[in-house]
Amino acid sequence: MFDDKRPGARLIGAALVGVMIFGTALGAEAATKKKHKVVRHTRTVTLSYKGGCSVDTPEGAVSDTSGCSGFGGGGWEVPTQAGEKYVSVTVTDATGRNVAGAFWEGSGTNSTTTDFCGSMKDFTAGPGSVVLALDAVGARTACPGLATQGTVKLVFSNLP
Repeated sequence: MFDDKRPGARLIGAALVGVMIFGTALGAEAATKKKHKVVRHTRTVTLSYKGGCSVDTPEGAVSDTSGCSGFGGGGWEVPTQAGEKYVSVTVTDATGRNVAGAFWEGSGTNSTTTDFCGSMKDFTAGPGSVVLALDAVGARTACPGLATQGTVKLVFSNLP
C-alpha cells in the first residue's frame, strides 16, 4: 500500500520553502551589493615659459606653438594619456597678474580657441594631445596681463 521509495509531501514542501528562502537571500544580497565606484586619476604637468606665444586681437588669433616652446615661449602641444578626458590649467606669472591664454582645437582656418584668464577648470581634452598658448599680445580676452615669465600647471584627469 505504501511506497517506501517515494518522498513524503511534507519533505517536498519543506525543500521548496527552503529553496525559496535561499533564493530570496541571494536576491537581497545582489540588490544591496555596492557598485564599483569610478576612481579619479590625475596627472600633473608643469611647464615654464618666458614670454607668450600667441597674438590675440579682436579680428582673430594667431599661434604657432610648434616653435614657441623651443625658445621658452608659452606655447605647447602636450600629449594626453589613455583615459584622460579633462584638463585644468593654472598660470602663475612673475608679475602676479592673471595671464590670458587659450586651448587650440583644429588647425589652419578651421581652428577654434577656448580662451581663459589665469586658470580654467575641466577643459574637455580631445584624444591625442592638447594645444595651449599664452598671449604675447592680447586684446580680445578681458584679462589684465600678458605672459612675461612663470609656470603653467596642467592637471589631466579621467573625471571632471
